[in-house]
Amino acid sequence: MASPRAVYLDCIAQCMRQIRQSGGYNTNAGLSVTLEPTPKLAESDEAFIAVVWSRQARATEPAVSRTSRATTVDIIARMPSTLTDARARLDLIVEDIESALARQEVRFPVGYQFPQYQSAEPLVPPAGAAWVGVQVTVTGHIPIHATT
Repeated sequence: MASPRAVYLDCIAQCMRQIRQSGGYNTNAGLSVTLEPTPKLAESDEAFIAVVWSRQARATEPAVSRTSRATTVDIIARMPSTLTDARARLDLIVEDIESALARQEVRFPVGYQFPQYQSAEPLVPPAGAAWVGVQVTVTGHIPIHATT
């Protein structure tokens, strides 16, 4: 049985996999979605999205403090770009991520709170890199223990 964190990350990744131009999105970043960022962050300049668990804390809502944990997830995206189109490409991938999460509550099991947007920040590429990136942070309450 998968852990509650694994279930939550997989649900978010399923949302991100929708990001394809054929589905009305601006980019095709959803063609390469991973839950394990290490190999992707160091490879080529191809577009990708990594869904990463970053921290867990006591539930922020008293009603679920004994049964759930507030879980923070970072959605890291990187897109190929040039110096002249970097800002526009960054805006497009942020819009795609936000759109991919919109109205997707049905993808999350009972007991899992739909991810709530917290923040977004650009990733600064090294000089001469041909990519632009963003880290979008979301949070939600998930069960402490797997349910059967």
